[in-house]
Amino acid sequence: MKILFVFPKIRHGSSTYSDPGAWKIVFGYPIITLPHLAAITPDKHEVKIVNENYDTLDYDEDADIIGITTYTMTAPRAYKIADEFRRRGKTVVMGGYHVTALSEEALEHADCVVQGLAEVTWTKVLEDFEKGKLKRIYERDHEFDISKVPPLRRDLITHNPFLGAIQTTKGCPHTCEFCAISSFCGHMVKQRPIKDVVEEIKKMPNKIFVIHDPHLTLNKKYAKELFKELIRQKVHKQWVANGTTDVLATADDTFLDLARKAGCVEWFVGFESVNQAALIETHKTHNKVENFSKLIDRLHNYNMAVQGGIIFGFDHDTPDVFDTTLETINQWNMDVLEINILTPYPGTKLFEKLDKAGRIFTKDWTHYNQVEVVFEPKNMTAEELMHGARKVAKEFYSIDKIIKRGTRTITTVKGIGRFKPALSNFAFRKYYKRDFNF
Repeated sequence: MKILFVFPKIRHGSSTYSDPGAWKIVFGYPIITLPHLAAITPDKHEVKIVNENYDTLDYDEDADIIGITTYTMTAPRAYKIADEFRRRGKTVVMGGYHVTALSEEALEHADCVVQGLAEVTWTKVLEDFEKGKLKRIYERDHEFDISKVPPLRRDLITHNPFLGAIQTTKGCPHTCEFCAISSFCGHMVKQRPIKDVVEEIKKMPNKIFVIHDPHLTLNKKYAKELFKELIRQKVHKQWVANGTTDVLATADDTFLDLARKAGCVEWFVGFESVNQAALIETHKTHNKVENFSKLIDRLHNYNMAVQGGIIFGFDHDTPDVFDTTLETINQWNMDVLEINILTPYPGTKLFEKLDKAGRIFTKDWTHYNQVEVVFEPKNMTAEELMHGARKVAKEFYSIDKIIKRGTRTITTVKGIGRFKPALSNFAFRKYYKRDFNF
């Protein structure tokens, strides 16, 4: 049987769909969902992946099943793709965050929806299809042995020659109300055997890679053992991972020293806000603003960069939050900053709360991209929120500040990986200039 997996093209901000170009191919963020699905597909089937952000989609593709993964912001495009394939007589199966949350909406365009993680259900879909008994919905079944999950089909990854990716754990126990990870993956955390992870890393062609876990710091013992094994086997690669403020600010020195020696060049940390009341509001109570500066200094002392995430639009945010945030993060010496507007994704507690209150003013999913406002803020207007986020992006990513930060980062971080956070500044400037129009 022939299977075509499709990753729909992403529409950035208010801009139209754009061609990839060399910049995206070189610096594009590696997406592992479809190579993962290909890996758990039985060998007897033939698999092809089309990522529309790089490839041209052929609706006459010789395939028995079309599998489409769907984020909220790509849902309208995914539905158009699904409709066209079905018009041509193809069977369409959809999965991903958005269709898990809104399965009935997705079934207006698809023959079948797979909810949540697909390790168990995907093989059932294929078996049922071959028997002519395909179900409309395959509900979550996360009772699987993660040690039996094979490594990614890296032979199908053709557009990320420099930056690779891997995942060591699935699931998240936290309950941040704006985040869809726990609602999609569940609160139960599954960890791959360290020997399997290290073997996959060794076989990766990339010298720099991203660890896609929600946060590698969830289990410090597991992370330490991973670091030790990478060091013991002399895996000379460098990597970036997500970490939480509570662990990175308070972890013993051994943890940070092992991470650095194992190849870590940068941690992505979701600070989210410089206002503790906003963090409490969104149930991200393990974040303590008082620890943020100490965290950044500690990581710099161990020659690791910090990419922080900030979100604007919480109910505790007032119009002065933008200047306060700029002043604060300039004092922190942040290396890279991801600037987001609060977005109520379907499936999250935030969506439920704002929808119930009648504060969501559009459900045109193309605008659910974290750079446009789709709800009524509590203590400012939607225009003030948009312009405030734009101001922070424009000032933080001014050329003079990029050069200053880049120089510091290249001095702080060692090895070829030092250029990843430095170049990320130019990448973010390019994206925010486009998305916020400055």
